Amino acid sequence: MPEPVVVIGDALVDEVDGASIVGGAALNVAVGLARLGVPARLVAMVGDDGPGRLVRAHCERHGVDLIATDAPHGTAVARAERDGGTMRYAFTEAGQRRFVDLAGLGGMLGAAPLVVVSCLALEHEAQVAPLLELDRSRERLLVDPNARPGYLTADGARERFAAGLDALAARALLVKVSDEDTELVYGEDADETAARWLAAGTGAVAVTRGAAGARIATAAGTVDAPVPHLAAPIVDTIGAGDAVLASLTASVAAGDHEGGWAGPLERAMAVAAATTRAAGGLLQLPP
Repeated sequence: MPEPVVVIGDALVDEVDGASIVGGAALNVAVGLARLGVPARLVAMVGDDGPGRLVRAHCERHGVDLIATDAPHGTAVARAERDGGTMRYAFTEAGQRRFVDLAGLGGMLGAAPLVVVSCLALEHEAQVAPLLELDRSRERLLVDPNARPGYLTADGARERFAAGLDALAARALLVKVSDEDTELVYGEDADETAARWLAAGTGAVAVTRGAAGARIATAAGTVDAPVPHLAAPIVDTIGAGDAVLASLTASVAAGDHEGGWAGPLERAMAVAAATTRAAGGLLQLPP
């Protein structure tokens, strides 16, 4: 069996409309990869508590190998509220003080065919440093900042997050962002950010714009894909961006991007559209 793709980032429990739903961007990506047939390993801060048991059971049910790092404040919980078509989150202390300890995991990261970073505490130099040391990072590092206001409230946190993200982006095969991400972190449009990153060495930048679809920009040009129309109504948008990243990662794992990004982006949009037709962040396969 091939080495699994390693996904590093958040795993938590969303409290939505009175229900407890296992989620977190990185967890959604890891589970999404497994549902797409790609072996996945999740490295996340998960405590020995009620929410942590839910996370462990969810990973086991979907065939994701979980490496739970130290969680001194327990497992993160996010209380979600609907704001139009967007979900807004308030995080417990465990979420706000997140840090995934990568000490001792260098061998595993080195053996992974791909390393995916999603919703990680990039405002901490100690969090970013092990990822900057990845060998052949431009061939196998994928990044989604998933910048959330509730994580960046401390003085200087946004500026430090921006610096950490820029450092990783310059070494990445692919970075996925939204306009909300780049407005929050840099105060600029995602196309401006993409141009900066490409000039700094990023291989490709995927910009998602909700119902307006997505674009992937590279030094060779851009490709666009709309969100396909589906007969079923949208239930919620939780996990749509994570589904895009999981699908693009699966395409990279299969080498499908080597002939261009148009096909992988079109498939990612189809997967994202299907995911919005079901409640929660679990990736759904298109009809």
